[in-house]
Parts: sequence; C-alpha cells; structure tokens
Amino acid sequence: MLNFSKFLWYSMIMKDEILTVDQFALRINSTRKTVIRLIKEGKILAFRLSDGSRSPYRIKESEIERLICFELQKDYERKEK
Repeated sequence: MLNFSKFLWYSMIMKDEILTVDQFALRINSTRKTVIRLIKEGKILAFRLSDGSRSPYRIKESEIERLICFELQKDYERKEK
C-alpha cells in the first residue's frame, strides 16, 4: 500500500504526456475516427491548440486511465441491473 508521502512524491514527479489523436488511438488500440467520436461525445477530455475548429486536438495521457475507469463503471452498472 502506498503511504501519503510516497503518493505525494509520485504525483509530483509523474508528468502527464500530451498526445495527438493518432498517438492516443494507437495506445488504446483504436482508430483516429473513434477517438474523435469519443471526444465529441465527451467520453474523452481533449483540448485544441487554438480557437479554430480545424485546430488539432490534444489529449492528456491520463485520459487513457479515465476512459478505462469510465468503461468499467458502465459495465458494472449494466451488470447490476
């Protein structure tokens, strides 16, 4: 079990890498189109590099873990019904 001081140290040194849509898709074994759909549905939090609608999305690497937790929670809720 991780104690608080180790957790604090770990969180301070842990850096969240910024990924392109293609990099994110590769890491979750999916397609670019699926990742963009998930962004538009609000299942993946992303940001744009500028205000224009043609500006590319960027995604924090930690969104992979959040997406997995979201899907696990959804599966759990389905099983509970």
